[in-house]
Amino acid sequence: MNWYRENRDVWRQIVETVAAEERRNVQMVEKDTLQSMFLLELSKSELPFVFKGGTSLSKAYDLIDRFSEDIDLSADRKLSETERREVKNTILETADDLGLKLTNPDMVMSRYSYNKYVFEYDSLFSDMPLEMIVETSFYQPVYPAENHEVYSIVGRFCQNRNISLPIAFEASIVKMKVQSLERTFINKVFAICDYRLQDMQDRDSRHLYDIAKILPQIRIDNNLKALVDKVRKDRMSSKNNPSAQPEHDIPKMLKEIIASRFYEPDYNNLTRKLLYDDVSYDEAVNNGIAVIADLDLFKYRT
Repeated sequence: MNWYRENRDVWRQIVETVAAEERRNVQMVEKDTLQSMFLLELSKSELPFVFKGGTSLSKAYDLIDRFSEDIDLSADRKLSETERREVKNTILETADDLGLKLTNPDMVMSRYSYNKYVFEYDSLFSDMPLEMIVETSFYQPVYPAENHEVYSIVGRFCQNRNISLPIAFEASIVKMKVQSLERTFINKVFAICDYRLQDMQDRDSRHLYDIAKILPQIRIDNNLKALVDKVRKDRMSSKNNPSAQPEHDIPKMLKEIIASRFYEPDYNNLTRKLLYDDVSYDEAVNNGIAVIADLDLFKYRT
């Protein structure tokens, strides 16, 4: 069974109309619709799912204007082994109900702290199956997390114009726990420093754009400093987060990233092509990490 079920022609018309009015690619609107259907089913679970990452910045906070294909999930507390198995089963059952096919079953294990589920689905706008990715990360509990409305492009379109769809769309607006902007901001600053230390830039320059978009929306005060310190302490326990270690000066690292223009090729070749607003590499840097580099927000405090 497909996600559009027996309403193929109706969904095609809806997606084409919304894409044209919102100046979006039809496959983007289609995938966003499917993501919302997926999140709706997860929101009904008693498992402590928390929606986070770039897609949450778009769907929950309406903050970024770029294509983001992944659903990033975590939890707001440590999960038991039984719960981790339930997470996997819930994701797979939801996917099966929507007609998604898991293409990497041998790489997904409930005992892993990180899993990447790669699904294929039948598209209304492609002769070949398209891909949707769901990532789960349970290294550390997510905090702060807040109950939030998670929109679909179709749902926001209808709400803004006060119109109703010709078919039921329960996933128009989904209510679930979402990682706070402050925590997402902190994670992304550490992430670009981690990737610099690991000499990784492929697909990672998107964080520069996201940071520049988040920064004006958060308050830089002692509460944020305390959250930075707490997150850094948690990240120290993971070998995947090298920049959190005390020997690394984050402001200094940010200045080196700026001076070396480390992420510029990836930004211009990939990230900028995913943006629906025209933000250059220099604009993203100057409105984001260049501001942070001159603050003591990420200074290591013992």
